[in-house]
Parts: sequence; C-alpha cells; structure tokens
Amino acid sequence: MFIQGIMAIRRASIFVLVLTGVVSCVEDTELSTLITSLWNSDTNAATSHDLRYSYQQHTDTSSSTDHAPNRLFSYVNENYLFHKPTYRTFLDLLDNYRNSVGTAEHVTTTEVAEELRFLNEICKTSIMQKTQQFLHKKGYVSSSMVDFEHKLKSVWFTTYPRSGSSRTLDSSGFEHVFVGEVKGSSVDGFHNWIQFYLEEKKGHANYLGYVFKHQPGILGVHFKWYSSYKKLSSLIVGSSPEFEMACYTLCYYLHRNRDCQFNINGHTIRVKTYEVDNMPGDQIATAYL
Repeated sequence: MFIQGIMAIRRASIFVLVLTGVVSCVEDTELSTLITSLWNSDTNAATSHDLRYSYQQHTDTSSSTDHAPNRLFSYVNENYLFHKPTYRTFLDLLDNYRNSVGTAEHVTTTEVAEELRFLNEICKTSIMQKTQQFLHKKGYVSSSMVDFEHKLKSVWFTTYPRSGSSRTLDSSGFEHVFVGEVKGSSVDGFHNWIQFYLEEKKGHANYLGYVFKHQPGILGVHFKWYSSYKKLSSLIVGSSPEFEMACYTLCYYLHRNRDCQFNINGHTIRVKTYEVDNMPGDQIATAYL
C-alpha cells in the first residue's frame, strides 16, 4: 500500500503539472533535433584515431559459446581521452561500488566529492548546458545550472534498494547503468563502453560476440563478467560520458517508463528509462538502448 500510495502521488503530481501548463509536450522531432545536435557537437567523443575494436562473430542471448576469440577493444587512446576532465572524473567513480546486488553501498565523503566533481565537469560542457536549457524551456527544471547539478546528483547517485522487497541500500542509477551489478549468475545494467574496455583490459570481462550493431555506434554485446553472464548489453561506442548522461537524463524526464524514440542523423534510436518505484523521491532505476 505504501508503494502504491507513492506511485499515486507521483501520477497525480505529473497530472497537475500538465494541467497547469508547467510541462510542455515534446515531439519526437524536437527531441531528435536536440540529440542529433548533441551528438554532432560532442567534441569529447572518441574518434577512429582514439579507439579500435573488432565485432568478430554474431551470437545470441542464449549462447554460452565464445564467438569472439579476441577482445572487443584492441586499442583506446588513454593518454589523450582519459586526461579529458569529464573522462578523468568519470573514471574516479568506477571503483566506488560493490557490484553484488544485496550488498550495501557505504558512500564515503571522498566518494561524494568525486560525484560532485564529475557533475561539475560535465555541466561545464555545452552538451549538458543545452540539455538543461531544453528541460528548463519545457518546464522540467529551473533556470539554475547549480540546481540542475543537484537534481542530477539526486537522480543518478541516490542509493536505494535494487529489490523492492529489500531495505538494503545496495544500488544507484549510476552504478547500475555505467558500472554494472551482479545478481546471482546474471549481470544487471552495465551499459558503458569505457567500463567495458577497462574491465576487459583487466581480464574481468570476456566478450562473447555481438547480438546487434547499428549506426551511430550502437552495439549490443553478449559477455561474461567475472563468473556471471550478461545476455545483452547495449553500448554507445566512443560516446563521451556527458553525452550518455545527457541522452539518458533527457529520456528519463521526458519519457520515463516507456519508449523514448528519436533519430540521430537519420538513424532511429529507442531508449528505455525506468524510475525507482520502491522509494520516495526521484531516481533512475535503469536506462539503456
């Protein structure tokens, strides 16, 4: 009853906002124009000079056979990419988490400071500034960039129980989407190419082949992380941390709990984002293509 009450309040709040005209409807064409602009202006994205990768063989989600004898990524220009401020502060976050679902996260003051530095750096980029301006124009956030950073902190980094039947604060939107979690023999989340590259380099991740690939740079991968399998994970290969945060944040605000469809340079993309429904507040449960 408690959870149902929260959901009812959320739905009522959204209804009131729409009735009062605070939130404007966003057409797919508007979103396509914005995200295409963000994609084309992503100056921190990796180029073909910065990374090399090999698809190898096609596989499917039920296979346990390794159809990729080599690593997915054979080269990433770490000396260039990983010294960029948004990458450097993103990398600082990746070792802050315990990947086992059910194991409580103990967030230290150092880790909070790292979260704030990352948000501060991505909010300096034109990508996140355009995102904030768009969401403000449509009535979802205030005109303050500082306030927007606070919202991002709450939406992405608030800890909550991954299971609705648990009270253990073992997860967050950022951990789930960008780092990955292990639940028994399955991997949950884990949708970032940088994390995949690093875990593969360390020998923790074994790429087993691709399930799908389409432009621009979208790759569906089947892999093993430690001793657990990920049937299918989507990666936006080469995108900057700020582009992914912007894309998923936009879809979360505009089309949470349903398909968020848009085009990038003529290529149709569908993103799914879901909110946490077992806690009060506003947090991302997952986001993926």
